[in-house]
Amino acid sequence: MRKREAQSSLPGARPRGSGIRSSRLSLTRQLLLFQLSLIALVLVAITAISIDQTRSGFESGAQRRMLTVAEYTAANPLVRSLLDAGAVPQQYSVPIEALRTTTGVDQLIVTDAAGRIIASPADPRLLTTDLAIDPTPDESDAAWAGAAPIGANDYVVAQVPVLSNSGEVVGSVVAARQFPTVTELLASAAPNLLTYLGVAGVLGVAGSLLLAARVKRQTLGLEPEQIGRLVEHREAMIHGIREGVISVDSDGLITLANDSARTLLGLPADAEGRAIDAVGLDGEAVRALRQQEVGDIDTVFVNRGVLLVLNQTLIHPPRSRPEVVTTLRDRTELVTLQHDLGSSRQTTDTLRAQTHEFANRLHTISMLMQLGDTAAAVEYVDAVTRDRTDLDNSVLTRLQEPAVAALVIAKTSLARERGATLELSAESTLARVDADLSTDLVTVIGNLVDNALDAVTGAPERGVRLDVQPIPGAVRVTVSDSGPGIDIALIDRVFEVGVTSKSTLGDTDVHGYGLAIVRLVATRRGGSVGYRAENGAVFEAVLPIDAARSVDEKEQTRV
Repeated sequence: MRKREAQSSLPGARPRGSGIRSSRLSLTRQLLLFQLSLIALVLVAITAISIDQTRSGFESGAQRRMLTVAEYTAANPLVRSLLDAGAVPQQYSVPIEALRTTTGVDQLIVTDAAGRIIASPADPRLLTTDLAIDPTPDESDAAWAGAAPIGANDYVVAQVPVLSNSGEVVGSVVAARQFPTVTELLASAAPNLLTYLGVAGVLGVAGSLLLAARVKRQTLGLEPEQIGRLVEHREAMIHGIREGVISVDSDGLITLANDSARTLLGLPADAEGRAIDAVGLDGEAVRALRQQEVGDIDTVFVNRGVLLVLNQTLIHPPRSRPEVVTTLRDRTELVTLQHDLGSSRQTTDTLRAQTHEFANRLHTISMLMQLGDTAAAVEYVDAVTRDRTDLDNSVLTRLQEPAVAALVIAKTSLARERGATLELSAESTLARVDADLSTDLVTVIGNLVDNALDAVTGAPERGVRLDVQPIPGAVRVTVSDSGPGIDIALIDRVFEVGVTSKSTLGDTDVHGYGLAIVRLVATRRGGSVGYRAENGAVFEAVLPIDAARSVDEKEQTRV
């Protein structure tokens, strides 16, 4: 799979054939109904406040007016003279009704000094009853205005005492105006309420339409129910696939990380929304996951003993920042199979070389016997036996691990077959080790020696030197050759999968995996592998004796 740069896009309208049914009410209608309901609630509150304010304003103005009317009536000479003379109620009817009609009040009542009503033209039923105004004035000769019930209705009342010529209180005058009903108050406030309703309705409808249009642009024309279902499907797909998927925007924030990505990279559960450099990854991993320049070569990492292949896509959402979407694939099993195949081929080549060497020696012995030179044949056999014995003794005395010793002996024969020499250094020594380390040593030594033999093919001097020595807590393997070394253009990528300086002729399918496998084996144990140029190429691998059970973030190494 090759990396690519893609332009993400979504349909600007509802997707056809998506199988997602739209909601019964569109987003525009939902917003409009919400706005109208809100406006209705506001208008109810405004109506209540307006009615209360109208009632308060009516009461305040009516008090002043009723007090004026009551004072005017109490100061009328005719009213004063009638009260001073103790006139009968019938004598008050005409002048009091005339004053009530002239002043435009609803009730104009005259009481005697004891508070008994002696004139009430608007409601004759109140005659001869006691005036009960609650609250009543604190002093009988003091004017008072306020709200009080008269009969069954509420009025704005003003009461003023009537004084005789001698200054005595001979009665009182009460002027009253009935409170308007709720309907009358609402009718009075209707012009303002209609204005509020019109303005609020226009603003509400316009705001709803504009808000709905903006939301639809942001949601690409999808309705809320469609968005919800798409999110559910996305979550199910993203978290259901086995490959790891992680997305990092241009600001370095993780916008998406599925379960597999968190497992493969060791990310915390709350990684989404956090900065990529704040979740425990090393510097190389951070740079690889957020790089904006996507190339055509997969990036390979060894993370927690697992070989990961990173395939990246750069997307440009229409209204968002660019994001790098990385797909993580576990290639450990594939590389292991490739390693097993390579080991099988190495074994086959070694056996082929030993068979060829044995056939040559057998032909030599056969020819000497045919010539009748038995002594020469015996001497040749003795020489071959001594050579093999010396080689076995030289290796076995230094390398006590049988599998490693057998590999070195086999590679020595392969080197001779290819016209090269494989020398085991005099300082080399290796005691018996556990099976896991033995297997890893065979893998590392086999791949490094094979690469060295390939490197010296065609060189004037074809020498390969192997050094195996224990160091505190680990075993160090050093393989040097007299070849031309690694091309300077490939030094930084020599351990990557698929990178090779060998000829592309022949078995191209196995080229570029040897050093990657060495790096994988070494880092999986918590070790390391490196390269330096020194009269050719020198590769050095360090394998800890006790394999690391858990790989720290600092040991996550890029292949």
